[in-house]
Amino acid sequence: MQRWGQTTAGKVRYRCLRCRVSSTWKRPDIGKQYFRLFLRYLIKTTSLNELAHYHHLTRRTLIRQFSPYWLVAPLPIVIPIRGTLVLDATYLAGRREAVLVARTPQAVICWGFALHENQAAWELLLSQIRGTPRAIVCDGQKGLLKAVGARYPQTPIQRCLKHVKQGVQNKLSTHPKTAAGKELYQMSKQITNVRTRRQKRRWVRQFKRWIKRYAPFLNERSQGIMSSGRKHSWYTHGRLRGAKSILLRALPHLFTFVGHYEIPRTSNHIEGGINARLKELLRNHRGMPLWKKQILCAYFLRTKQRRKPTRNVT
Repeated sequence: MQRWGQTTAGKVRYRCLRCRVSSTWKRPDIGKQYFRLFLRYLIKTTSLNELAHYHHLTRRTLIRQFSPYWLVAPLPIVIPIRGTLVLDATYLAGRREAVLVARTPQAVICWGFALHENQAAWELLLSQIRGTPRAIVCDGQKGLLKAVGARYPQTPIQRCLKHVKQGVQNKLSTHPKTAAGKELYQMSKQITNVRTRRQKRRWVRQFKRWIKRYAPFLNERSQGIMSSGRKHSWYTHGRLRGAKSILLRALPHLFTFVGHYEIPRTSNHIEGGINARLKELLRNHRGMPLWKKQILCAYFLRTKQRRKPTRNVT
């Protein structure tokens, strides 16, 4: 082959000395090279200007070469599940367009997108998972619990202790004024210290005694007159009752991990390992349209499907 001028597009033409046929030559690895640069820009901390400067290219060239990768989002690889399944979701734009994520402590199993986090969205995601998990860890969202109950009726559920604790503190604040609120606040802080069956029984007895002792106080009602002149009443300590309801609803699934130390106590495998990083990437790429945010999430979650050991996440 010898150089034989250029094409009308400006590419170098090569001519075979034997058959007298000319053609152009394209590097076979150039597509992979630009794809690696695209991933560095999308899910790493490298900006488009830094990539262009380091590789002696222009921003326009990179944008043109990256355009094919924005057309299709990668799909999850189906991985059979045998151990614990951790489920959680995060939102891309305010309270719409949720990213639903299912993973084991080792790798991401599946993900999906929905306008809102509800039962139908979770049922669609769970239908794509192969196998039956030994246990499920979740934050207790109503639609999620209904979908899990319909799909895996016999599978034990572990409520995320951090979500329960945070929910109680949001109702009571960190400095409750009443004696009942102070006691309940201290009990909510102790749930993350429960490790053994004895500690579990002690905490449950303490919580039930608290309910019995402050039942008259919790049932107190206040009365007032509406603008229309009608009388109406409400619970005086509504936020305290809300904190009690959070613990009471979570109680059946609060300490499933006791005696089964392979079950995580929290959903930090997704909250810290997935959601926190996704929020950081979305901040780095702020201003990106919603459909590109979905592709960003898909590429990031696809990289998390590689199995690797975890380090002391409970």
